[in-house]
Amino acid sequence: MSNRVLEIFHHQRQLHTPFVIARSSRTVTDTITVKIHQDGVCGVGECVPTKRYGELVSSVIAQLNDMRDLIESGISRQQLQQQLPHGAARNALDCALWDLEAKVQGIRVNDLLKCSEPKAIPTVQTISIGTPEEMGLAAKKLANFPMLKVKLNQENIYQRVRAVHENAPNAKLLIDANESWNFDTLTSALTALKELPVCMIEQPFSQGQDNYLSDVSSNIPIGADESCHHVGDIEYLKQYYDVINIKLDKCGGLTEALNMIKAAKVANLKVMVGCMVGSSLSMAPALYVAMQADYIDLDGPTMLSQDVEHALSYHNGIIKSLPPALWGGNAK
Repeated sequence: MSNRVLEIFHHQRQLHTPFVIARSSRTVTDTITVKIHQDGVCGVGECVPTKRYGELVSSVIAQLNDMRDLIESGISRQQLQQQLPHGAARNALDCALWDLEAKVQGIRVNDLLKCSEPKAIPTVQTISIGTPEEMGLAAKKLANFPMLKVKLNQENIYQRVRAVHENAPNAKLLIDANESWNFDTLTSALTALKELPVCMIEQPFSQGQDNYLSDVSSNIPIGADESCHHVGDIEYLKQYYDVINIKLDKCGGLTEALNMIKAAKVANLKVMVGCMVGSSLSMAPALYVAMQADYIDLDGPTMLSQDVEHALSYHNGIIKSLPPALWGGNAK
């Protein structure tokens, strides 16, 4: 008989500057934290509901409450995969169960995974959409970062990317169109940007238009984000993309993310690990994906006015380590 107790918390976190992408702008982000108490320890996980994927704070909390009896009766992490679809709710519970499993045993998650602890993990820093001048000023502050992620829509593509490059000349640039381009936009951008250090273009077309990439010849790798959710998508996506973006909130947790890495390698796809705008608690499990990823975008906490306790430490695009007090076991 399990002695588990599930707690659910909603937090609205302020951003220090507006986060602007092709389809939206925001100044706050909603996160949901779950705590699973058992045997005197507590496993924690965080998720970020995403409207683009049909999620609301209320719908995710309802999913979590629907799982309460199963969680409190002792359901395993493996059983959870069959009980909830991929998405934010399963992510929070899956990550909390990883944390709990390690804490009950008095070990770290890396011991469960038989790997080293995450240390000195590089991450891009994201530049929101603005005027070329605004984006150039943002890039100037990030000139020491090895890679910058540049959010774009259909307007002023060359001018914006050029402004970023001129102000951070040593940084590689990862472009994210968030489904806002069409075929002509992409082909003209590939020509215009060929002299700039662009290392990847993420999700140029809307989900469902992936097959348009069949007619595109690109020397720059193209990545699937909104089109890529779980391991079952990879067989289809490998026809059109060079990279898949694994986000724990999309795929439903660390368990599925690790399955996706294996499948991506079999499919000869590179891996990006990404994030929603969450706290350090959201990023912590994803650091284990980052250790095997080719592109890393775990900068969500740097956008917050205030992060959680025992937060990750960021310096010039490097995440120092994973504090045991944040997530990942070792409670005993």
